[in-house]
Amino acid sequence: MQLRPITSPQGRRLARQVGIGLLAIFGALMGAAVAPAAQAQVGPLTVDVKVRPSLSPGATVDLPPVGSVQFPTHWAPVQVRASIRSVDVDAARAVIDQPAQLEKLTASAPDTVKKAAAQSLAVSLLFAFAGAALLTGLATRSWHGVGLGLAVVAVATLLLGGLTAVSFDSAQLAEPKFTGLLSSAPYVQRRTTSLAERLESYRSGLADFVQSVTTLYAVGQQLPRPDTGLNGDVTTVLHISDLHLNPIGFDLADRLVTQFGVELVVDSGDLSTWGSTAEEGFVNRIGALKVPYVFVRGNHDSQAIADAVARQRNAIVLDGAVTSIIGLRIAGVADPRDLPAEGAKDDLGKAEVQASVERLAAVVDGYDNEHPDEPVQIAVVHDPTRLDALRGKVPLILSGHMHARDVTYTSGTRTMVEGSTGGAGLTADGLRRLSEGNPVPLEATLLYFAKSGPEAGRLLAYDEITVGGLGLTSVSIDRVLVPKDEVNPAPTPTPTTSPSTTSATP
Repeated sequence: MQLRPITSPQGRRLARQVGIGLLAIFGALMGAAVAPAAQAQVGPLTVDVKVRPSLSPGATVDLPPVGSVQFPTHWAPVQVRASIRSVDVDAARAVIDQPAQLEKLTASAPDTVKKAAAQSLAVSLLFAFAGAALLTGLATRSWHGVGLGLAVVAVATLLLGGLTAVSFDSAQLAEPKFTGLLSSAPYVQRRTTSLAERLESYRSGLADFVQSVTTLYAVGQQLPRPDTGLNGDVTTVLHISDLHLNPIGFDLADRLVTQFGVELVVDSGDLSTWGSTAEEGFVNRIGALKVPYVFVRGNHDSQAIADAVARQRNAIVLDGAVTSIIGLRIAGVADPRDLPAEGAKDDLGKAEVQASVERLAAVVDGYDNEHPDEPVQIAVVHDPTRLDALRGKVPLILSGHMHARDVTYTSGTRTMVEGSTGGAGLTADGLRRLSEGNPVPLEATLLYFAKSGPEAGRLLAYDEITVGGLGLTSVSIDRVLVPKDEVNPAPTPTPTTSPSTTSATP
């Protein structure tokens, strides 16, 4: 058979038809891309559902702020995406208070989302055909060209539909891939042979996700205001600790900074695990927080890690020094040990820890003597086991190291030991707990200080944030109001935004 050259009439006709077909496909893709989402009411959640051609096939459920869940249900280039648009807080409270409503929601949610997906598919197809008709009509200015373009899109649609149907595996609904906060712990799947039981596992997981998100919004609305009587004039500080190379800890910090208007982050150490130069890149996430970041080195952090932190434009590294920032005066000292290995070695070097705390206490004394009307308000150390020299000298001590939250009040000083914001990250304890199905929760604390007036600089309240549970699907926020009869620091001057640092050596 002899092939006709492209310059022949038949060749030009074929090239024109191919061009019209490609133009129609492009128009269809553009039309589908701008098609509006279908809305579904899943209990207290208003959900947008979209069905689109995509190079990332499967089904995705966005669950802000805890992340997203991806189900590899098929390999055809079509994506079904559901994302939360809004939350009815009153309805969310009702779901929390009445388990029967949650059970009802669990039973109806899959069918509701399925119906919305069908509606979105219909709208996407309508926009796809409209886009194809528009582009081919403008290019050919003939009904024949439009018809050819629509025929090409129809064939492509049938092909995509067939591939999706052939490749669809409903069992994959029980094998999701987590991103965001949800990705730091394994999904616990029931080991069953029945497809119905596997889908029931998915339904139970969906209920957990819906409950967690609704709880977050409902609890957030119910929190008492920390600024009662101050007309909202507060400074919000985020305390984190022991990230141990877990990027999910920075994800959590980033969300809290954005959602709660955090003005300063204080990190009480163990940002890394081994302190190696290979870990220095991890600290680049600090700059993305876009607020001042005060850091003291932990026993897992090397000097190289501290230097890498110091290179971040928004970071302040304290080691026997005092910094004044956003109206707060903060003293800090590095953990003097270099003990990246865990186990019995963690009990070594306590004499060195005590000496470093005593050195910081001397720095605080020297600063307070030079600034009697502007004393140090916060001391930051990593290891909280040797704090006697600081108690009574500062109203607040922030620390970490123990991977468990603890708050005490002694001798006029409130000591707040933070848990592991990285869920113990890449450490022996963290990995062991993860393998046992009992992951270390991600913990952080929001601190609210009076910004002005006679109580300026006083800690008014704090929120204890905990993200935990199997799959890290539970989110809790517990608020504590600080009694006014605790040590009340001297009035502070008008807050400044530019930090300054003073050091002293005993």
